[in-house]
Amino acid sequence: MTVLPIWKRLWQKMPHYKKNLRVNQSFSDHWIGQTLAYINPFKMHVAAQIIHQGGVIAYPTEAVYGLGCHPSAIKAIQRILDIKRRPWQKGLILVASKVDQITPYLSDEGLKLIDCFNETHKRPVTWLLPVSPEVSPLLRGNHSKIAIRLSQNPYVKALCDAANSALVSTSANRAGQPEMTTAEEVRCQMAGEVDMIIVGPTGGHTRPSSIIDAQTREVLRA
Repeated sequence: MTVLPIWKRLWQKMPHYKKNLRVNQSFSDHWIGQTLAYINPFKMHVAAQIIHQGGVIAYPTEAVYGLGCHPSAIKAIQRILDIKRRPWQKGLILVASKVDQITPYLSDEGLKLIDCFNETHKRPVTWLLPVSPEVSPLLRGNHSKIAIRLSQNPYVKALCDAANSALVSTSANRAGQPEMTTAEEVRCQMAGEVDMIIVGPTGGHTRPSSIIDAQTREVLRA
């Protein structure tokens, strides 16, 4: 019996995705009018399946390419730390498309501060909030707070919506090395270490997000 690859099995089960959808093996994702990204729904669905199966993906964010996985996939988080050669003590960031995706990772004190996500800032903001004690140290590091960003990047939002979950997010680079901003860079350096690379442009920001402590209002990175 021939066993088809996962993407072929998913494709056969999803005729509604086939209608008016052009699959371009030479990477069809692109900017339309330099503001709207074309999001391939089939690729998002496959990425969501990989995430829920404990895989690691690379994807474009606001400024650089990121590595991500499901926040509860401990083995996948360890893989990301190994790929980056990053000490677990530093912790990792969560990205999400909506608030209800991040509430499972906050303590009662953290839940009282979620109105911070309604604030408007000139640049993307990553907020530090008190973390739930049930969150793995591999994710939160040796900190009492966890870093979370509600992303406006269309690829990040589509991935979080497809997976119906927040995602672990950390820059796609080895510790101490420059961040990568294209899928080609990630493919050249990490192709054998990640399960899928989402191809698309980053959000155009030249610097990482600001970091603000939602409890103390201290700006850790402007």
